[in-house]
Amino acid sequence: MPGVLFPLTEKGDRSTTGFSKNVFKAVAESLGCQDLSEAIGKEKNWRQKYDGHLENVVEHLAVMSLIDTAKMSQAMLAGLETARAMEFEVKEGETVPLATAMASPERKFDAVTVKGTGAAKTEVTVPYHGEQLVGQALDAQCDLWAKVGTIEPGAAAAIKSGAKKLGELKGRTFLVLGASSELGPVRPLLEAGGTPGGGVRG
Repeated sequence: MPGVLFPLTEKGDRSTTGFSKNVFKAVAESLGCQDLSEAIGKEKNWRQKYDGHLENVVEHLAVMSLIDTAKMSQAMLAGLETARAMEFEVKEGETVPLATAMASPERKFDAVTVKGTGAAKTEVTVPYHGEQLVGQALDAQCDLWAKVGTIEPGAAAAIKSGAKKLGELKGRTFLVLGASSELGPVRPLLEAGGTPGGGVRG
């Protein structure tokens, strides 16, 4: 399926971790912070420790903004340019730089409308221990969870209140980025009769 792809790494995969590290490295290098750039490149546990490196990058950007705003702006631009260095799969097995695909009149991004035929749900149903909790059964389980400390009382109240309002989503339009995400809201919105306008990476 044609779409936007992260660039290939030296290992031949499309790592989001390596890609994000390169973005922050580009900013650090443009600022002249070689030690910071090297620390980012050598980080083995990026998913758990990226926030510390990000704080360091932001701190250096803030300091540079007081010394040389042009250099600070250039560093941020370097990061943006690296972040935009994606690829586009024109067809199966054939990729071009994303900038090339965006500039080419031969390929256009399409909008497609898919109309469903099923009946819209009006109440939230929660699968739990082989059962489908809905209505009073869901309310009772939420109360129990709150009582034993599984969730906060405020969370229980929000679930009980929101579960009964699912029908209010029918006919409303929602803009959803990352619409193909497994944990995204597109499926429940569709089931409730909503109209999600989805943007996906491909």
